[in-house]
Amino acid sequence: MYKKINAAVMGSINMDLILNMKAVPDVGENVLGTSYGYANGGKGANQAVGLARLGAQVKIIGKVADDSNGHKLIENLQKNNVDVSDVSLSGTQTGLAAIIIDGEGRNRIVVYEGANAEMNAAEAAGCIKEGLDLLLVQFETNEDAVISCVNRAVEKKIATVIDCGPAKNFALEKMQGATIITPNESETKALTGILPADESSILAASKILEERSKAEFVVLKLGDRGCSVWNGKELRMMPAYPCKVVDTTAAGDCFTAAMALEYIRTGNIYAACDMGNKAGSIAVSRMGADASMPAADELLNF
Repeated sequence: MYKKINAAVMGSINMDLILNMKAVPDVGENVLGTSYGYANGGKGANQAVGLARLGAQVKIIGKVADDSNGHKLIENLQKNNVDVSDVSLSGTQTGLAAIIIDGEGRNRIVVYEGANAEMNAAEAAGCIKEGLDLLLVQFETNEDAVISCVNRAVEKKIATVIDCGPAKNFALEKMQGATIITPNESETKALTGILPADESSILAASKILEERSKAEFVVLKLGDRGCSVWNGKELRMMPAYPCKVVDTTAAGDCFTAAMALEYIRTGNIYAACDMGNKAGSIAVSRMGADASMPAADELLNF
């Protein structure tokens, strides 16, 4: 249903080291883990795979190193039908994320940016060309590159979605007029100083994000509470779909990819966020990052 959408993702490409344990250790404590493994990840790569699995035509703009992890990550993107012609192999070290998952499926993530932080702003923005319907960006790469890509896409009237992960007080004022800005709870607090704990704090944070970014829509990802939508006039709460949580890694990326495509297809932000909630529920029921991304038929049959 999204085959005619031409999308680009400017973002991180990481190797994920996943560490499973019953409980996270306290300072000075040793605990026995239950398993560990490696997975393809990075918020940019996750979202690119998510878009491609849903049928869109996708390219990724990013950087890895000419090392074993870099080659494995590029190979995986190609297997998932993502165009990697705008991925550079000139980084000093491929990005890595260490993901700790406790017995309740909750995660804690440490990200080593590596090559992602070395992206050149002008080169990245030069990859935003005519014919694109959608640009997705995140904050897991060089800040100047993110700002340049968003401003170029807005200038070219390309629908632009800003995923605000990982949590940091990003210079939103330097990139104005995106279509959707979508942080999760911790990212919202980092950007506004407000934890979106209830409807009044969600509204207050959403208004600050709108003022700082001048985005058309502010969509807060609220975990098992679903999401909220602020359109500048009205706040709407959209509850999550119930599911068994196995691993929350990349659930937000999955939500963002599905939401973005449905918005491009329908122009309806509420239908888009409902689709994002469906995709997120599927993602948290599976282990891994890009491995948890659903296909289009799974969303249709949800």
